[in-house]
Amino acid sequence: MDVLFQCLLRPVLLLVKQQAERFIALLVGIALLGACAVAPPVAPLANTPWAARQAALNALRQWSAVGRIAVVNDQDGWHASLSWVQQGPDYAIELLGPFGQGRVSIQGNPQGVSLQTADGRFLSAADPDQLLQDTIGVRIPVSGLMYWVRGVPDPAQPSELAGDEQGRLTRLEQGGWVIDYPAYGQVAALELPTRIQAQRDQIKVKLVIEQWNLQP
Repeated sequence: MDVLFQCLLRPVLLLVKQQAERFIALLVGIALLGACAVAPPVAPLANTPWAARQAALNALRQWSAVGRIAVVNDQDGWHASLSWVQQGPDYAIELLGPFGQGRVSIQGNPQGVSLQTADGRFLSAADPDQLLQDTIGVRIPVSGLMYWVRGVPDPAQPSELAGDEQGRLTRLEQGGWVIDYPAYGQVAALELPTRIQAQRDQIKVKLVIEQWNLQP
């Protein structure tokens, strides 16, 4: 009788064992899927330090910067001293020494830009980047640099950002340009870029800021 009972019970136990193994395998699979579906790490710029820093930098309506700029376009290149004064939407830029042209003075706002060379030529246009291209042969992203130089993106264009734990930009991609920020310096209560490297296709722009002034 016992032998018969064991013979009848053996298939039932085997079926229970198989169902238990399948259930355990299902649980393991779910656990593995959960492990693979870990949320991506939050970029530092999504945190409060970047939000507060971006608001403070965008609030800078009046500032000036003095330094040096170098531009390389494929095999050609030039460098110049740079002075940039920003007063709200109005800017005044002076380049000293590009291509041996002496001083190039640029004044502009969102409505247009004018340029004067050392030999007295006076030119105007709606696009500052194109005006420089036509005058000195190199397209400098003036429209973007007025934001990038402070370490913020142009709010009028889509951008991709990367930064550090302090909320400072380390890389910005915008308008076809890739902008890197290798160094910052303390200016009053803010840290502002002191070195900027921008590249688009064969054009490379290097900017060194030697002095910032945030006073009106």
